[in-house]
Amino acid sequence: MITQRGDEDVRAENARLRARIEELERRLGAAAPSLDAQASASGPRVPFEALFDLLPMPIFVYRADGLLAAVNEACCTWFKARREHVVGRFNLLQDPEAVTQGFTGPFLRAVAGEVATLPATPYEIPGSGAAGKVRRCWLEVTYLPLRDEAGARYVVSLTRDVTAHKEAEAQQRRSAALLEAIIDNAPLLIYARDTEGRYMVANRQLEAALGRPRSAILGVGPHEFLPTEVADRFDAQDREALVASAPITHEDRLDLPDGAHVYYTTKFALRDEDGKATGTCGISADITERVRAEQQNLMLQEQMFRVREETLQSIATPLLPIAAGVLVMPLVGTMTRERADRVIEVLLHGISAQQARIALLDVTGMPEAGAEVIDALVRAARSVRLLGAEIVITGIRPSVAQALVDAATDLGGIVTKGTLERGVAYALSRRSAGGRRSAGGASG
Repeated sequence: MITQRGDEDVRAENARLRARIEELERRLGAAAPSLDAQASASGPRVPFEALFDLLPMPIFVYRADGLLAAVNEACCTWFKARREHVVGRFNLLQDPEAVTQGFTGPFLRAVAGEVATLPATPYEIPGSGAAGKVRRCWLEVTYLPLRDEAGARYVVSLTRDVTAHKEAEAQQRRSAALLEAIIDNAPLLIYARDTEGRYMVANRQLEAALGRPRSAILGVGPHEFLPTEVADRFDAQDREALVASAPITHEDRLDLPDGAHVYYTTKFALRDEDGKATGTCGISADITERVRAEQQNLMLQEQMFRVREETLQSIATPLLPIAAGVLVMPLVGTMTRERADRVIEVLLHGISAQQARIALLDVTGMPEAGAEVIDALVRAARSVRLLGAEIVITGIRPSVAQALVDAATDLGGIVTKGTLERGVAYALSRRSAGGRRSAGGASG
């Protein structure tokens, strides 16, 4: 805070200073050789006052009682105040901000003759005018003791404004804290290793996955807490990432304390400002649930495929019981070797399971008769007879009949009927006849 003094006090103080300066000049003139002698002995006089004003660092000169006695031009520019508004008006020892922030202690040590330095310390400079905005800055100050020819004590304050540097440090700390928060709270395993394989960064997700505190992870390699084959695999991945021009990806399967996990990992090289690799960074996403879901979907698809195949096979080879001991199998479409085998398998299984005596094969829906059809009919007839049952083939088209004749196929013991209706009538009559014979034999 700059103290306000009356005009009379200012004029009196200026008069006193002028008188003091005149006295010093008089003493210097009496004790020093003439200007010509100085010029001839040591060269021209140095304009110290001009030099004082030209120095780029703000310099304050205080009296021992804390009153500001002189400032250079850089100080006025920095203070954003005219020289006459601060010189003789501002007292460091009476400034509340200076007292609060600890500027007065080093100042008093300098008054006692000690060179004292105050490290970077915040200081608020009030703005000019009633609505002036307070300017907050950081200052590094060195206080130097000084005595004039008469022995009067002064203190020179060399002030360095380090506000920009402190703000940059604060911004860097904020950025580092933000980055650390992102790394720690991301739902990913994030870690970094140096070129020797030691972990430099490990987030909370990695701690949880490994079941180890961060202090037990940092500074060591994966061989300290992972199986040898897994640690060797990680080392090989990191070596690949160090020399790769782009990130590399892997799918890793690990057995962790809570069970097996699958991770999708991306690794890339970390480089300094000169482009030299300093280590690797890894980011791993846990895809265990996704892999399990994919496996379940695959199993369901396989089950659906099997059900579909079984359904299609059932549709392709339907076996229908129409009466006790009588089965009908209508065949539609083309016949292949595989389908023929399936027809015989279903037919024999049905005859055996239902104790059927007559099986009807209806080929009305098979317009063509190739070798597979003929072979299927013959093999089916022979297989059915081996089980002690009778086979009836119905719906033989002229093309199928011609193919059977051309192939000279032996159809001995095979009953054929032109239509399925006639075949069913035949089967039912045979069943009834068999029933009557059984009843008559029993009565006889």
